Amino acid sequence: MLPLTPLPPQTDGERAFFSELVRWDSGNAVRGAVVAAIPFSDGPLQRRLSDAILFVPEGIAVIRVAEVARQSGVVNASPEGPWTIGPAGTGGAVLQLAGGGSTPLDGLMRAGMETAMRLRRAGLEPGRIARLTVLAGDIDGLLPADGDLGEGDQVALLETRSLLLGFARASRYTGVDNPRLWTTADVRAALEALGLQGRGPSVEELNGEGFPYSPYVLRRPQLLTPAAMAASPGAVAPAPPATPATKPQPVAPAAGPSRASIDQAVAASVAAAHAAAAVDGSVAPVEPPAPRPGGDTVAIDGPAEPAAGAAPTHDTVAVDGPAAPPPGDEGIGGLFAGGEPDAAPAPPRTAELPSQQAAPAGPAVAQPAAQHFWDRAPEHDDRADEKPGRTRRALLVVAAVVLLVLVGVGVGLGLGGRDDDEGTAAPETSTEEPGPTGPAIGAVQEVGGVGFTVQAAEVEESCAGHAYGAIAEFFQTSDCTGLSRALYSAQVGGRDVVVSVSRVRMPDTASARDLRGRADTSGSGNVSDLLREGVRYPGGPEKLTGAEYASAVSGPTVTIVESAWVNPAAAGTDAEVDKIATDGLSLATPALPGE
Repeated sequence: MLPLTPLPPQTDGERAFFSELVRWDSGNAVRGAVVAAIPFSDGPLQRRLSDAILFVPEGIAVIRVAEVARQSGVVNASPEGPWTIGPAGTGGAVLQLAGGGSTPLDGLMRAGMETAMRLRRAGLEPGRIARLTVLAGDIDGLLPADGDLGEGDQVALLETRSLLLGFARASRYTGVDNPRLWTTADVRAALEALGLQGRGPSVEELNGEGFPYSPYVLRRPQLLTPAAMAASPGAVAPAPPATPATKPQPVAPAAGPSRASIDQAVAASVAAAHAAAAVDGSVAPVEPPAPRPGGDTVAIDGPAEPAAGAAPTHDTVAVDGPAAPPPGDEGIGGLFAGGEPDAAPAPPRTAELPSQQAAPAGPAVAQPAAQHFWDRAPEHDDRADEKPGRTRRALLVVAAVVLLVLVGVGVGLGLGGRDDDEGTAAPETSTEEPGPTGPAIGAVQEVGGVGFTVQAAEVEESCAGHAYGAIAEFFQTSDCTGLSRALYSAQVGGRDVVVSVSRVRMPDTASARDLRGRADTSGSGNVSDLLREGVRYPGGPEKLTGAEYASAVSGPTVTIVESAWVNPAAAGTDAEVDKIATDGLSLATPALPGE
């Protein structure tokens, strides 16, 4: 296994995943493959869709390392709907993945489509792309046990046996209907097309992972089509050349072959015919077929010696011509042969190329020499005696335009002076600093079909005193540069929901990732929501009870969302409020200081 990590892993799950692959060592002793850290993100918050790309000789797969935060038990994965986690034999609670969401399948599907688009733009055919989810966290087991969800979706735990099984099933899925293995040149070209940063793998390293050597990129659509036809049972083989004793019979091609495969079959037939002729030492004449309506017959390279009693032939091309000349009419090399004796031969349907014959004698007519636009002589319309008049007209037009411009400028200055005399003054420019912009109280934002109403919003320049637990201790040494918070209310299934959105801007990206990692850890505290600091709104709760959690990081900014039912006694399902937390990552907050 050859891991490529030009970019440092961002999460603990990614670090543990690549550490496991490094432990396997390079080469194909454990598993021949290449795993490159090429992430795909989407949206304004740059939410991760996938973290790495897997290359095996049979094909490729996109990988998502999903961290399970604050939960433990057996994960029940399904191809549709949210995943759950809990003790074995129970339904469990909705799975909460770091960064939001309860299933990574939708993001992996979009990452696979993006991978295919980038490869096809580079002229590479990716074939079938598998999708592998690697679960990291306090997980006791997986359902289904083999992790195969069907249709190319695979799930594995962060352990050697489960990872090997996931890689093997992904390889088997991508190898279906794949007419050619990925070669060393194919993998290097694909990594470049996908934007791998840093040093790429060498040919020797790829060859050691089981990729066949090739100096040329073979995964081109025009090269894969003949190979796919050869691998399929319905491939059409080239027809054998016709012998001199039999008439060539037209062969109808089977439906489906492409233009490239037909050209190859024709080329093979022609080569076989020339080889047979070379063995015999001569080219035997082929009897032309009988004339038929609309037929296109081309006779090329006639017999070397004319038959007894036949007219000498010439190097002509007969198109739609009859087979033999009529008695007493030799035609032009047989071009009009085979016509009716009592009627004049019909002219060919296709125009005949004119022969190079000497022109009849006559008075010589001087042909004008060919001229080009760069050496064109003045014609009658360009006589020199007409140039002065044209020049005078041009000067008059220019003078009129200049006069109109001057009149317009004078009128404008006069109007401007009159306005000044009447006391009209330009509006004064405000020197006040604009206040923080953002959603107004009462504004409604719709996300995922649910309307969220702004109930409260605040902006702070420091995070000191606005956090609790280990997060508060973190801000004592690494304070933020801006904090923007908002409270939203919504209704799901007729039940009231409260949503707290906190947006924290850190000094740099590294400290932002550090903050998110600490906040995602169970029992580490969090940024204080506005309810915790005493903010209230009509009909709202006094605190968040049984809240669901979601977080995201985009550059130096961390977004933390908590959602809960306003009335826990009449609450809905955990899946509903968990989806609200994930959708809350898209809700707006007031602009941070300095924005």
